Amino acid sequence: MRAAEAELGELLRDRGIVDAAGHAALLATRPGPWWLMLLQGVAAWFASLLIMSAVSLPLAGFGTTALVRGVAGVVLCATAIWLFRFDRLFTNQMALAFSLAGQGLLVWALGDRWDLVLDHDRQLAGVGLLVTGAMLLPRASRLHRVVCGLILIFDAGVLIGSGPGAEVLGVVLAAGVAWSCVTRSRWATHPRGGLLGALTLAAGVAALALPAILRLARGDAWAAAVVGHAGFAGGMAWLAPGAGLVLVALGAYLLRGASQRGRVTGVVVALLWGLVFHAVPGLIVAATVFLAAFQASQRTLAAFALLAAVLYVGEFYYLLDVSLLHKSGLLALGGAVLLAVRGGLRRLNPGDES
Repeated sequence: MRAAEAELGELLRDRGIVDAAGHAALLATRPGPWWLMLLQGVAAWFASLLIMSAVSLPLAGFGTTALVRGVAGVVLCATAIWLFRFDRLFTNQMALAFSLAGQGLLVWALGDRWDLVLDHDRQLAGVGLLVTGAMLLPRASRLHRVVCGLILIFDAGVLIGSGPGAEVLGVVLAAGVAWSCVTRSRWATHPRGGLLGALTLAAGVAALALPAILRLARGDAWAAAVVGHAGFAGGMAWLAPGAGLVLVALGAYLLRGASQRGRVTGVVVALLWGLVFHAVPGLIVAATVFLAAFQASQRTLAAFALLAAVLYVGEFYYLLDVSLLHKSGLLALGGAVLLAVRGGLRRLNPGDES
């Protein structure tokens, strides 16, 4: 436990907010060294694989019918729900492994049993939405909820496909993350606040990864780069302007208490960012997610946004079909613009030395 957290625990006990038993419970939940937590997690997954292997071998004698897979999936999911009740690192990791395996078996068992109009992949994705959504409801660890949230978004993406609908999904994810972060104070203390926070993180990570996934799925940029004709010919007509509008709206909302000059400056910077990087919508999404996460003090999501921004800058630099001198000039121009923005912000806030 960090020193500040230890001092907070002592302060809560001294002021009578928590009793001695509550203070002891807080101390018991403090995380251990990272290497010990890593070893416990690896041991939990190894034990889970051994247990699942020991159970699956006798079941294999009954064949691999849908009924056998379904029963095994239900048993694994029920075991995961039971293990999550202990709320310990080892049991949480075991429960995560059991839950993912159980969900996979249930989707495998149920996905082929329905004669739907959709193709096979969309049938599996539709069943996965129901199964994973059900596993989000019981008490579980934050990591399990984040993983389930990512699976839900992936299933939704499979149902939608890689067309314009996927770009609309990206805009919705970015807008949802922005809304969730700016309204965090309203739902943080809700009984389902932990679930909403985990889904926000999952939506943010998915929104950051979606532009790259769409480029790979459509074979636009990277396929052209392989054959030596790099460029951004396959633009995203919906994602770039949609994410730009979300960024402008978020900036205007966060600056609603600033002076008129500050609001205008913020909106203009957001508009310029969207216009300059319209060919790289990932950078627009990364800026939106980082701004929202930074405002809500969501450090994990902000770190993911910064990492995505660095990767998208590298993609933009590598795939831009211009000379090296032109690329260097663009980088220098970008640095000059950022310095100008910093200078303008300092003039608007003379007392800020940052």
